[in-house]
Amino acid sequence: MRTSRKDVGFSAETIADLWKQQMKKGYLKLMILFTLLKEPLHGYEIIKRINEYSFGLLTPTFGALYPSLKELENKKLIKGIWKSDGRRIKVYEITENGKKVFEKTVRKHLEMASTIRKWIFRELVASGIMDEIKLPSAVTLEAVKVLLLDNKADSKTKMAALKRLKEEFQRLNDTLNILIANLKERIRELELKESKI
Repeated sequence: MRTSRKDVGFSAETIADLWKQQMKKGYLKLMILFTLLKEPLHGYEIIKRINEYSFGLLTPTFGALYPSLKELENKKLIKGIWKSDGRRIKVYEITENGKKVFEKTVRKHLEMASTIRKWIFRELVASGIMDEIKLPSAVTLEAVKVLLLDNKADSKTKMAALKRLKEEFQRLNDTLNILIANLKERIRELELKESKI
């Protein structure tokens, strides 16, 4: 994201918070599509599911949800149908085009996240903060693709994908523990150096 003229003069923390809010708006639309892949839902249920599926990372308000629903509906990625069960509610469902957009977006996001992860680890190694370590493989991406994108996958395929994903997360956890240990050592070295001055 580019820094706009409005961002000049703001603290780094403020700019980072603004960017985080912009990213959340994009993720909200993606999460709406994801929740509607499961089943048609009305607004309140969409909010509950997004909160559940994102482990509380995204907690949309009605004020944020409904403009996103309207935008997705205008782009024909979802459609709303008025129903009545004692009260009139609008139930949203994903369209075929919405499913295609969701799949392409997730694939592009996973590729971008993988590239960013590799770049960060490469820079950490180059700066001496950590030693060269084996990064998680493309298995993570494939497992996530099966779980998120392949609605036709049978239970055995999904279970195998989950097991591979668990193994990859364990390796990632090990990698992060090594990184934390290296960072602690680097901090200790700097503190010793500082105390001698």
